[in-house]
Amino acid sequence: MKYIFQINLENKMNILLVEPNFPYPNKSKNKANQVHKNFVPIALLKFAALHKAKRDKVKLIRGKITRGDIGFVPDEIYVTSIFTYWSSYVWDCLSYYRQLYPHALIRLGGIYATLHSDKQKFRFLTKKFKVLVYKGINQEAEKYSPDYSVLPPVDYHATHMMRGCIRKCNFCGTWKLEPERTNKSKDEIINELTKIGKTKVIFYDNNILANPNIKEILKEFINFRVDGKPVIFESQSGFDGRLLEKNPELANLIRKARFQNVRIAWDNGLEDKYSVRKQVDILIKAGYAPKDISIFMIYNFVIPYEDMLKKIKSCRERGVQITDCRYRPLDIDYDNYNPHMRDGQLSGSYYIHEKTGWTDEKIRDFRSKVRKHNIWVRYAKDKGKEYDNKMEKWSAINNTYKFFNLGRPPHMEQIEKSKYLQSKIRLLNKIKSICKSNNLNEKNLVSYSIDELEKIVNEYENQDQIQTLQNQEICLV
Repeated sequence: MKYIFQINLENKMNILLVEPNFPYPNKSKNKANQVHKNFVPIALLKFAALHKAKRDKVKLIRGKITRGDIGFVPDEIYVTSIFTYWSSYVWDCLSYYRQLYPHALIRLGGIYATLHSDKQKFRFLTKKFKVLVYKGINQEAEKYSPDYSVLPPVDYHATHMMRGCIRKCNFCGTWKLEPERTNKSKDEIINELTKIGKTKVIFYDNNILANPNIKEILKEFINFRVDGKPVIFESQSGFDGRLLEKNPELANLIRKARFQNVRIAWDNGLEDKYSVRKQVDILIKAGYAPKDISIFMIYNFVIPYEDMLKKIKSCRERGVQITDCRYRPLDIDYDNYNPHMRDGQLSGSYYIHEKTGWTDEKIRDFRSKVRKHNIWVRYAKDKGKEYDNKMEKWSAINNTYKFFNLGRPPHMEQIEKSKYLQSKIRLLNKIKSICKSNNLNEKNLVSYSIDELEKIVNEYENQDQIQTLQNQEICLV
């Protein structure tokens, strides 16, 4: 199918980069800024650099905004996609911007676009909205470093040390998305980090230790500085524990290179119990505390619920945390799971791997047990205590304080005795909910009184009432 678009033939073009309003989890530790809370859209940032090099005018936005806020009529619109089960956010954006700019050339890329490009529904919708699809990695844009100037201030650099993976896990799409393995050399990655000049770096590699240059790179990281300051690293997808077992020296280098939030995976069954323990011990010997190590676990998949509980027990014995990952097949393009519906959801609301006995009840119970386990590891284990509900309540309060950069909250005993603190926390939770639901900036509320907090809540509630009345008037018209 060929589409005819009105394209600006001058040297400069107007380029609009769009990240749909994906429902990123609120608990992420890696907030980039007030808008892109969890993941900076690396591909779009590279396209920004590419088009600026061509002297084009570039703007990056999140979700749906008005013509006035965009500020120009785009010649081309790039829309990114990530998880396949968040496809509705992609099509919502494409529908909106196709109506807003009927003559613009719209390009769609990313994970969902690559994995579903041959699906009948996908082809129908791309035709409907006159969208051009790019599959896989755009090699022209890949040559550029992300341009962070199109975002509010971001304190970390997101990058890849390699593309592709040595594994072909049946639940993962990396080997389909990145079929060709490419590896950066020590000089390439050091030159990149020096040019970017940030003291926090997060690698999005799917198997960072598989880079044949990894030892040389890690050794270089140990003494690497930016403006005299040491750089902190993180591997978002964790480390391949099997490669750590083969070469324990890597753990020492990872530790010396200041990698934080260390994670390894336990994807298989109980037969890997002692292997995973050995991997944990290697990291502990390298200097990591058990509570600072987390184990990726994929559930609602081929390993039955009963065996997954035994895996939790094994993690308790070693005192490590768990990062639980609910399985959703790559060909699924929806997910309406709601963690707050404690009474359960109707069949078909989201994917349940019934072949191995998983049910809605078991999924919720497993998540609950993982949450309680992690709270115990973080707050009780080292004190010789067991989990109790007060710890979970305090953990929730702690997350609220973190959200507003308020530091560490008082002890639960103090909170229970103080009506003032209880009122303040209640209002903070209201403001936090308002901020999240409306994509508002978090405020620094250290010095705010109860009256001032109530004023903030009332202002937002009044705005919501006004907006509701306006919407009702529009409907009546």
